[in-house]
Amino acid sequence: MTKYFLLIITLVISTLGFSQEEDPYVFGDKTTNNTATKPAKDGGFDWERVTVGGGLGMTFGSITYIEISPSIGYYFTDNILAGIGGNYTYYSEKAANFNTSIYGGRVFGEYIFSNIPILLHTELELINIESYDNTRINIVNPYIGGGLKQSFGGHSYFFILVLWNLNETKESFLLQPNPVIRGGIAIGL
Repeated sequence: MTKYFLLIITLVISTLGFSQEEDPYVFGDKTTNNTATKPAKDGGFDWERVTVGGGLGMTFGSITYIEISPSIGYYFTDNILAGIGGNYTYYSEKAANFNTSIYGGRVFGEYIFSNIPILLHTELELINIESYDNTRINIVNPYIGGGLKQSFGGHSYFFILVLWNLNETKESFLLQPNPVIRGGIAIGL
């Protein structure tokens, strides 16, 4: 537990250290970082507000866990991001002689603070999972939480989230017990 606490503290300190030079959270002209110089769109879909990305997770040992979770999101305002994503997980437990494929989709929303590298995250996930008695079931997992992000230009950033599953069951426990820790990348188009 102390290792995880120290890791989170280190990430917070390094993220705040990188944010001293300029304000990467203001969208606009890349040379002046001034939103007034960016021409306004006449409504409609703006591809510059789209992000693609996701996460990748792996654990090997007595339990093997491999997760791929692509996502796509859209900034409706400078602070509000919403999107959809998919999830595929391979899970194997040697002691129980059990392995399965877990798959599903999710919708998510984020509120990203303007001048600090913090975000709030909410998510609704539907997954199909094989339980220990070899039957496949659907599980709905609502998550809430927050995290840190480190921007590296426009709408692109690395993130780490700490989420809480509001519907934790013995089957969803196969994925990750509370708290759920995720990390990933979002690339602005």
